[in-house]
Parts: sequence; C-alpha cells; structure tokens
Amino acid sequence: MKDDNVEWISIEEKMVKKLLDEKQKEYGSFDNNSYIISNYIQSELEVVNGFKIKVPTDIVPRLMIVLKLTRTIDDGSGKDLYKLDTHKDIAGYNNLLKDMLLRKRDN
Repeated sequence: MKDDNVEWISIEEKMVKKLLDEKQKEYGSFDNNSYIISNYIQSELEVVNGFKIKVPTDIVPRLMIVLKLTRTIDDGSGKDLYKLDTHKDIAGYNNLLKDMLLRKRDN
C-alpha cells in the first residue's frame, strides 16, 4: 500500500530543491553568504559588547525563518496573511538549515 503523504513529501522536497538551486544561481552559495553574514554579526556584537564571541553560520537560516514567519503575524490590518512564497521560503531555509546541521553532525 502506497502512502500518499510520503509521495507528497518527496514531491515537495524536489520542488524546494529546485527553488534552492535557482536561488543559489541568482544569489550565490548559501554557505558562503552564511559565513559572511555570521561573521558580520559576530564582529558587530564583539564591538558592541567589548569581548569575543562565536556566532555559528547556522544561525543565518534560523534568522531567515524567523524573518519570514513575521509575515504571518496578524497586525490587525486585515491583510491576507497567506502568501505561498513566504511558505516556500520557510521550507527552503529549513532545508538549508537541515543540510548545515547534518554536515556539522557528520564532521
């Protein structure tokens, strides 16, 4: 007996992978960009706080997920909170985070 949910997850994963491939062609390597962003955050916080800290690169997809989630918060304006693009972005950043965590675990 075939599990339709498993088939849907596989199709959705392929769609997210395609989206990520397109985004990386347009914006560059997410790993490289995460390295730059996390180092920028680290530098800012070190200057502000006056001591050394460590900011992991996997904070970047987490922050992007939070940013995208803010688009789903009802501010009382009555605007439509559902936007497919927002959920595609969240899924994409979650996949990137998953890949980073798996690589970290395997190293």
